[in-house]
Amino acid sequence: MDTLDQYILSVIASFPLKRKPAFLFAIVTGKRTGQAVQDAHLFEVTPLFGCLPTLRQRSFDARLAGLQELGWIEVTEDGIALVPGIASPFQTQFPYIDGFLYQNRTNRFFERLLLAIQVFSNFKHERKNYLPIVRDEETQLAVKYWLATHLAERSKEVARADLFSELERWLMDADASLFVPRFSGGDYIGKTALQVAELTGREPWNYYFAWLNGLHQLFGRLDQGFPLLAGLMPSAEEGLTTSARKTLQLAEQGVPFDKMMTVRHLKWSTIQDHIVEMAATIPAFDISEWVDEATVLRIGAQGWQSLKEIKQAFPELDYFQIRLALIAKRSGATCS
Repeated sequence: MDTLDQYILSVIASFPLKRKPAFLFAIVTGKRTGQAVQDAHLFEVTPLFGCLPTLRQRSFDARLAGLQELGWIEVTEDGIALVPGIASPFQTQFPYIDGFLYQNRTNRFFERLLLAIQVFSNFKHERKNYLPIVRDEETQLAVKYWLATHLAERSKEVARADLFSELERWLMDADASLFVPRFSGGDYIGKTALQVAELTGREPWNYYFAWLNGLHQLFGRLDQGFPLLAGLMPSAEEGLTTSARKTLQLAEQGVPFDKMMTVRHLKWSTIQDHIVEMAATIPAFDISEWVDEATVLRIGAQGWQSLKEIKQAFPELDYFQIRLALIAKRSGATCS
């Protein structure tokens, strides 16, 4: 059993009832459907959500088949469950991973970091002509803006020294061997993830999740004296799906949510899904238009097995309000 198997077992074990393979695949790859978002929060599975956004359906199905053959999971028409007595050490081994919170931002941050380090390293080596290690234009523009912002406040020498200091502080608490070999500068071209996995004696999936864990550990500390690294972090809004981001942009322009059905030619249920996604993704997102703080506290005070169970206890609420209340309890959305 490799680390990917351990991760999948942890996802399966996180839900009290059997779940269909399609739903589990949505959790693993971070498909922000209404049910996936709400159930990830209902059962506190958000740390495991979306850790493998590029995993193919075929590969996932093959993994499930392998786990079934080994006798670790049971697959029936009702769904998939762990065989009694089977447990996974995944979350103990990687305690800082928070897939939902940092989904769609981790890779973008790391690409920006690789390019920023290359820029400052080549500045130190007085090399003006070189090929950027990251070719993505959006990443290059983000780093140019980051440089312009911070070089307006300090010289290149000071900015380089400050970035090195922040990296040193981070890597003193993380495993530097996971990251340093991937940095480029001067005549050195950073290694690939697979090369570093081999270099450090890790199987590839173990390296990937250790890399993810180390970055998420940093993300949780960015407000603790890491201004340069924090400047490379994509905004929370960038964690939204493309469609939800368009809905948010209209809201920021003053378009009421209940008018967006006409503007965007979408069903109200789809707009509701976007609102739920925003509440789950954006810190301090205001949900007071739909649910009050007392309701959030009442629903959050108990453990629940399903939305239907909550609906029976709170018949005056619709399912949209229930979903928002559940997510507000765990995401920091506000009712004021």
